[in-house]
This record gives sequence, C-alpha cells and structure tokens, in this order.
Amino acid sequence: AATGSMVRIPKAKRMTVDGLRKLFSGLLGKRKPEEAEPQDPESRAGFEQTVIRLQQMVEERSFVDVRFPGRADSVYQSLILKVDPHERYVLIDELFPAHGQYFISPGDEVEISSVRRGIPVRFHSWVKSISIDEIDGLPAYRLALPDSVQAKQRRTHFRLALDADSGVRLRIRGPDGERLLCTVLNLSQNGLGFSCQGNLSDSLRESPLLRNCLLSIPGQPDIGCDLEARSFEFRKQPHRHTVVGARLDNLAPASARQLEQYLVLTQRQQRRETVRR
Repeated sequence: AATGSMVRIPKAKRMTVDGLRKLFSGLLGKRKPEEAEPQDPESRAGFEQTVIRLQQMVEERSFVDVRFPGRADSVYQSLILKVDPHERYVLIDELFPAHGQYFISPGDEVEISSVRRGIPVRFHSWVKSISIDEIDGLPAYRLALPDSVQAKQRRTHFRLALDADSGVRLRIRGPDGERLLCTVLNLSQNGLGFSCQGNLSDSLRESPLLRNCLLSIPGQPDIGCDLEARSFEFRKQPHRHTVVGARLDNLAPASARQLEQYLVLTQRQQRRETVRR
C-alpha cells in the first residue's frame, strides 16, 4: 500500500526557519567550507535557501508529485525523507503507484512539485542512485541536490506594496472569535498580504477561510469581504506576528470598483514620488 513505507520516517518536531539555519550551519561546519558549499555570498545564500526549503518539506511531511520528463505523462507520489547538504543529495521515498514498466536508473531526469502553504513548489533534478531498504525491501531514490527550489505564487493582478503608515487596515476574526486588527502590506484587485499580531498558523492550517472581514481604506467606506489564506508564516522578529497572503472572495461589485479606484490612484502617486527622487 502507498502508506506502508511512511512509518520509516522518524518523527521530528517542526522547526522554525531560524532553527533550520542553525542546523544547516552545524552540518556544514563538520566539513571544510570548500567541500560543503559555494563561497561567494550570492551563491551561498541561494544554496542555503534551497536546503532550508527542502528541509521544511521534510519536517512537514509534504507529499510531492514526481514526473519523469520525456516519458509518458504519469505522475507518482512520494515523500522527501532526507536532505544532505554535504553529499549534495535529496532522498525521496518509494513511488506510488509503482512505476511498473518504467525502469528507473541513475541519470534519469526528475521533476518534483508540491504545494507548501498554498504556494506551488517545484524543482528539477536527476537520479544519483537507488537504494533498497533492508527492512521492507522497498526502494528509495537519491536525487542530486537542486540548484534552486522555485516557490512562486501565481498572480493574475498587479499587487501594490503599501507602507505601514498607509492607513490601510484589515479586521478579521481570531481563533476565539475576537476581532483582530491587521496591517495590510500589499493589495491587489483579487488578493492581499497582511500582518497580524500573534501566531495564527494553527488556526489557518485548520481553516484557511476567513469570513466577514473588513478592509479599511482611509477616507472610504469599509469593504466587507471573505478571505482564503493561500500562504502564511509565523515570525518572532521584530515581534511575534503572522504574515498571511490571501485571496479576496465575495466582494460586492461596488466594493470592487472602490478598490480598483484606490489601487489606480495610489499607484499613480507612487510613480510620481519615484520620478521626483
């Protein structure tokens, strides 16, 4: 069965990005720098970000879709079991359903994709080697550590960045039904990003739909809407807060026109200020 091999994954607590960076630094410290990672700052930062994103997928037990470019358009499911920045490989579990007639061998190209916190994640790699588990006899695939992991949210509308003093605020219902006042960080015709005090990760993971929200724009009537959280991240610095990316739902036609007018005027104003500088 597909879940038969899942018990082989050791249980571990989810780690924060800071915790992953400490783990990352500790692992690399066991080897000479020139053997472990790129040395120029830009490449080093990219390498670190790649390892962190992959390790987060390990900690979160994220299922991934596996494709083999150039073959029949079949999609298999697996799990990322381990990330090794020393040996530069990613270990994924057996494929489900079984790959059948397709014999996988070292050198085969692989495309891995998943969705993490509402954001599509994708990377390309190739099979370095195949190992057989001594206990259950099931295969695991060692893939080359990718150069980068793409994690981009698809947007159909331009998103306007807002300063904290823009006065645009959002009121949502908290986990216990209380009203929470949030700062809007960016805004578009169909979505927004906002920051809210406290840790909302558990409640958003359980229910990403936020009903009866109020979007406040200075000098205009409040806009009622529903939100669907597409991504979220809890941060401890400079204070405990959650950054959320969400899609706007159930926006009345008059409110949609009001929002569009504000976006156009604000974008023009930002352009004028940029030209003056």
